[in-house]
Amino acid sequence: MRIAISGTHCIGKSTLIQDFLKIYPKYFYKEEPYYQLQEMHGIEFSDDPTLDDFLEQLEYSLEQLEAHATQPNVIFERCPIDFVAYGMYVAHQEGMDFEDTPIVEKFSEIKESLENLDLIIFLPMTKADPITCPESEDPRFQKAVDKNLKHIYREELFDLLPSHEHPRLIEIWGSPQERIRKIEHYMEEMND
Repeated sequence: MRIAISGTHCIGKSTLIQDFLKIYPKYFYKEEPYYQLQEMHGIEFSDDPTLDDFLEQLEYSLEQLEAHATQPNVIFERCPIDFVAYGMYVAHQEGMDFEDTPIVEKFSEIKESLENLDLIIFLPMTKADPITCPESEDPRFQKAVDKNLKHIYREELFDLLPSHEHPRLIEIWGSPQERIRKIEHYMEEMND
């Protein structure tokens, strides 16, 4: 399966992936574009994220989905939809109309690229299981991106998912152990 883990920053995506890889070591892990672009391509992003920063990460995410379209077992940290949610935040902060941004021009490409995934796992923020942001991060930024992702996934804002069945979208939350149990359950169900 090709799986993408989606969610706002500091929500536990990396921890979940590391726990997942302990159980499924045959999966190939693709680190999130932010780090790949920095480490492998020497790209430096600004301290205050810009629309161009997220557009560059989106384009790289689309390239990676295409490059691994036929690889059987891959887990991606982040999904192209994440960068739409971040772009929405930056556009709002800068008083721009998001509909006029270059990210919107990528919508058809995003929708097409998501067909290369079997499963999107969305990690939402919940009141029952609050995630605290490190002091170095702005909690309003984290919550705004989470809210944008909820609108995109739950309300089908922008109609970005190719269909209701593929890729399958699931939401999971809870302790690290609970999250892994839920993923195992869904994977068994999908393989039956």
